[in-house]
Amino acid sequence: MTENIEFNLGNLKIDQLSYVYKDIKKQAKFMEEIYGIPKFAQMDNISHKDATYRGKEVTIILDYAFSRLLNVQIELQQWKSGECLYKEFINQGKEGLHSIGVYVDDMEAYIKEFKKRGIEVLQTGQVGKQKFSYLDTEKTFGVLLEISTTVKRRKK
Repeated sequence: MTENIEFNLGNLKIDQLSYVYKDIKKQAKFMEEIYGIPKFAQMDNISHKDATYRGKEVTIILDYAFSRLLNVQIELQQWKSGECLYKEFINQGKEGLHSIGVYVDDMEAYIKEFKKRGIEVLQTGQVGKQKFSYLDTEKTFGVLLEISTTVKRRKK
């Protein structure tokens, strides 16, 4: 059930900086050696469950690398297959910061509020218990906004 929220993006803590690169192993090593970011944990060939891209069901496979910068997760993503925002980003000749991530308890309430403001969902998916949605905020915010939540088990 969607709850009423006081919509103020400034009240949310940035939990994740997400980057897209053609070679995340090379980038992780660079960030560790040059910037002293703690060693990245890497995961290969991760499939997104129940993913949609621009309204169509898709299968997306990525490689990931994760580290932390103080209390913010640094996520590196490397597109492997499937139509998605990461492929679109790389095809535009871009590499680097792709999105800023915030965690919320009621993702549907935020999506509803963003839609009221003319901001649509571009892509959704789930990896493990993390469900996420990318919002079309690049033109108005300078970067995509990713909102995510932890899927809770249903009570029996």
